[in-house]
Amino acid sequence: MGTVETVQSAIDYVEEHLAEELPLEEISKAAAMSVPNLYRLFYAMTGHPIKEYIRKRRTSEAACLLRQTNLPSKEIGFRCGFDTYQTFTKTFKRNTGLTPGLYRKAEVIYSFEKILLHERFSYSEDREIFERYPDVKVISLSPQKGIGYLHVADREEGLEEEAYIRFHTILAECNVDLSQTRLFGWNVDLEGRNPTFGYQMMAVSSENKELFVQHTELQPTALSGGTYAVTWTPMDYSSKIIHAWNRLLSEWLPLSAFELGDHGFIEEYQQFNGKISRLKLYLPVRRSQEKGTIEILEREPLKVMKFRAEGTNCVSLADEAASEWLERNGFIGDTRLKVFMSNSYGSTSDDNNMYEISIALPDGFSPSLDKEHQVAHMKGGLYACLTTRALGSMAGVLERIYRWLGTSLEYSADEERSWFAHYIFDESLKEREGGALEKLVNAECYVPVVVSRKLK
Repeated sequence: MGTVETVQSAIDYVEEHLAEELPLEEISKAAAMSVPNLYRLFYAMTGHPIKEYIRKRRTSEAACLLRQTNLPSKEIGFRCGFDTYQTFTKTFKRNTGLTPGLYRKAEVIYSFEKILLHERFSYSEDREIFERYPDVKVISLSPQKGIGYLHVADREEGLEEEAYIRFHTILAECNVDLSQTRLFGWNVDLEGRNPTFGYQMMAVSSENKELFVQHTELQPTALSGGTYAVTWTPMDYSSKIIHAWNRLLSEWLPLSAFELGDHGFIEEYQQFNGKISRLKLYLPVRRSQEKGTIEILEREPLKVMKFRAEGTNCVSLADEAASEWLERNGFIGDTRLKVFMSNSYGSTSDDNNMYEISIALPDGFSPSLDKEHQVAHMKGGLYACLTTRALGSMAGVLERIYRWLGTSLEYSADEERSWFAHYIFDESLKEREGGALEKLVNAECYVPVVVSRKLK
């Protein structure tokens, strides 16, 4: 066996006996190496001393039990392999920053997964980015083969949950051991078909064995794999899942050494007692070829229709209002229209959230009397502009521009005008990117600026 396989066999042995006493002599015997070699190679291949790895894995399992069960903390500690309650609480607090009791009530997630060495991806990362996003890791997901179920519906709301429930039911009926499987899911473009929305589920053996299941609703399914940025989120509320995706796509990605990849978005479901406890998000990435250049441009004022909403559901409310207006006026698919977005960048409270969609009015179009109050003018003037893929709330892109302005001797941000993003649909990418909206739309992000007073 090579070094990777040898160390992986040590990891596998640790996982199988995590709740038991784990003498290093037994682990080294399972990996067919000496204890000194185990120390050296384990650290070299994983970046963790083996004893520290065991403590972190036990802490992670205990963290899951604290959230998903009502078991006493003391019992959880013993179940996860800690020899005394004092050792459990001390180790747990050192790794999570919280006592088991406080962690049970907090919203933070501590997750330290089993390391799969074939998924490791070597890359260098800015220290600041690592400290701000310690939960985000970049991995190389190997190609996966398994059995799949395609769930279709005429509405998008609740699609993923319905798909999981049906798939879970089918697998249980077929006596599939769900504790030995990994469950993945991803959205499927059913454009031109009815029903319109689709979500593909796939089950893969966690032991790299083929799954043989016969059922009329199941079919062989495969994932091509690739490079992904991954993080975890709880399954409590859909808003938390959306926030976690937006954090990856809109905040981490623009600041990282990566850009959006051509492969698909994936979700992996972690189960506990037959229920989803956590969701692992896979954002497709590739090493960034180049970082966009920030330009200073001058824009003319523009007459627009504005659709503004505030509060927790501001994004969906503004989207619905804009879509209803477009449909009523026969503008769906009209390429003459220019669409802009702005939001309350930097707000930390849902109550203060704002989301605004602006649509430039076509020449000769006059809005109805009941909509005249929504007509506004986007201010012209100088703007710092950065063109990227459309990345959610654009938070990371905005941070890049504002940081650049912070070091500029020529320009400073203009607090009298608002920032906005101009969405541009790229027809040339439609066939190559397979119709995924995030990959077909570019965004020009504009931050208003003025000439620095120092130069006046």
